[in-house]
Amino acid sequence: MRDCCWIISDGTMGMELQCIALAESLNLKYQIKHISPSPILTALPQFGAIPFLWKNKYYTKEFYPPFPKVSITCGRRHAGFAIALKRISKGKVSTIHIQDPRINSGFFDHLIIPEHDPSRGKNIVISKGSLTKINKDKLEAEAKRFLGLVNHLPQRRIAINIGGSSKGVAIDKAGAEKIVDKLILLAKEYDCGLMITTSRRTDETIKYQLRKLNEKQNVLVYEGIGPNPYIGFLGLADTIIVTSDSINMISEACSTGKPVYIIALGKNNKRKQSFLDAMQQEGRTRPFDGHLQSWTYEALNETERVAAIIREKLSNNDVIKNFNQKQT
Repeated sequence: MRDCCWIISDGTMGMELQCIALAESLNLKYQIKHISPSPILTALPQFGAIPFLWKNKYYTKEFYPPFPKVSITCGRRHAGFAIALKRISKGKVSTIHIQDPRINSGFFDHLIIPEHDPSRGKNIVISKGSLTKINKDKLEAEAKRFLGLVNHLPQRRIAINIGGSSKGVAIDKAGAEKIVDKLILLAKEYDCGLMITTSRRTDETIKYQLRKLNEKQNVLVYEGIGPNPYIGFLGLADTIIVTSDSINMISEACSTGKPVYIIALGKNNKRKQSFLDAMQQEGRTRPFDGHLQSWTYEALNETERVAAIIREKLSNNDVIKNFNQKQT
């Protein structure tokens, strides 16, 4: 059976997961095409439209008929591949690209641009933060799956999502120790259980300090052994604390509708700070100062909202209509 959608990815999980979330929300059967980043197309994605760059063995091996009707890509490093696939397929593939590639939007059929990015246009859909797979059903299912892992913790449970160093921001030993000290004080002062996960980018400096917390009675640190309880912890938590380095993790936390505190990690660039400011102004997040409060807000549901807009724009695509009909 011909695939309805190709997700083109170099394996970067934060980007790949956004593509998967959108494909699933569009009810598309998808295939992930893993590619190696191209220095030329990363620097100049528009060069994907130039034949001599894609008429070679690499592209012939990866991009060949039967072509899908839709491709989904995320991030500038993948934009050029979407443009090349459009050209190779002679325009048969409808391209959906997530994040601002900072080139003429006319190279794509549909662009999904986070609110904190500057591009605007007729074929652009604006989103708040990252697209995620987080929804009520997913949270409940994962919470049930991992409940036995945290039964020994106090009933008031806090999910702690730790990122790491990013461009221009390095986490040193002192910074890591400061974070851990605050978490120890929090668990003691509020008699709460801490459920801690790290990301692929988390520095060994922070991981080393976090391992010390496993000695504490009210703390559970997931160290990468066994199934990842990250979403389960979000579902089980009363409150969520996230480091400021990851728009993806903050978007996922804000998709729960639960109070979200932000631990600042260094100085943010303009785009990231704009996103953080928006989340705080809309009442979803607050800076973490060691205290816990409870509040409510409208949970982010950007994947479904964006998918509904894209679905409408693709409504004349016969393959997608036929596929959706088969699902009902």
